Amino acid sequence: MVVLDNAPFHTAGVVREREQEWEERGLVLYRLPAYCPHLNLIEGVWRKLKGFLMPRRFYDSVAELKEAVLQGLRLLEAVEVQCSLGDT
Repeated sequence: MVVLDNAPFHTAGVVREREQEWEERGLVLYRLPAYCPHLNLIEGVWRKLKGFLMPRRFYDSVAELKEAVLQGLRLLEAVEVQCSLGDT
């Protein structure tokens, strides 16, 4: 199951066009109601990161932005997840 909010890329035509195919393969898409950030727990994390823990400034590179996000997540004592953003 994949939980989707109403971000434009979650409601785009390309996603809608593939929904039935994905469901036939066993993937269930669950769409949250509009304007319900309390149901999407990541929203609270983003609010704290962007509002309090990350310096409000221009980041010179994706690597610098990634490090600022990771530092904010460490301050929240979040579980660290390894992800790759390419060689940036």
